[in-house]
This record gives sequence, C-alpha cells and structure tokens, in this order.
Amino acid sequence: MESQRYGKFPSFAKFIESYEAEQLLLAKKERDVVEVSATIDVREPDDTDGDRHIRLRVRVTEVLHDDPDVAADIKRNIDAASDVFVAIRYGDQMGLPSVPPGLDAGAQLRLKGEWIPREHAQNHGGEAMSVLHFTHHPIGFICTPDKCFS
Repeated sequence: MESQRYGKFPSFAKFIESYEAEQLLLAKKERDVVEVSATIDVREPDDTDGDRHIRLRVRVTEVLHDDPDVAADIKRNIDAASDVFVAIRYGDQMGLPSVPPGLDAGAQLRLKGEWIPREHAQNHGGEAMSVLHFTHHPIGFICTPDKCFS
C-alpha cells in the first residue's frame, strides 16, 4: 500500500531500523530530546508491517523544552508551519500497550521524544520532513488533553 511507505523505505519502521543501525556505526552521541505542543494535521493509516506505529503529521505550536543542536530546525518548522512526522509505536514491549484514543486531525498533543532534523531524515532516505521519534519508549511520552501515555 503506497501510504505505508516512508521515503525510499517500505514503512516507517524500516526507516527507523535503518537509521538506528547507521547511528550505531557513528560515534556515540547524546540524543536530541525535545518536548513540544503540537496539533495533529493528518493521521495516516497505521503502519502495521512488523512493528506497529500510529503515523501522524503534526504542526508544532510551542517548544516546551528544546535542544540547542536542533533548535534551528524546530524554529524553521514552527515559522513555516511545516508538518513534522511522528510515529508512535504500540502493541509490544518497546511501545505503548495500545493505541491512545483521540488521535484525530485537529487534536492537541504534548510530545516528548528525539528530534531528527529534516536534512538528517532526508539524507538517510526518509521524506523531506523532520521527525519526532521515541515518543513511546524509552525517553518520550505523548499527552492528549485527557491523559498521558508513555
């Protein structure tokens, strides 16, 4: 299914698998962890190949905690009202137990995770958009107006 693709990869899970393998080859570096408020612009069909992910495109509305290494990319996204890709893993020990309710277009979220700047995601073969990763485990969370999940 075409909507399941992520850049040159057959799924977001395969992109992350490839990205993380590449990161292991690089010198150990600190993760660029951020916390933001965002609005869901689009909820894409869930990625059900292998690891299950809820696939969202969000617009960051506020930075609650940033990292200097990615602050310029976050600001660029806010200024341009660009979508940021968020995938929330669920259904196994690495993800949330189940899909949180209320993840529809227009919903307000608070998210914490690792920020992957657009250029890094694109250079690795992903789409030309920034990514907020690990919003589920081990460093992040997702909050809807009613409840937080981690």
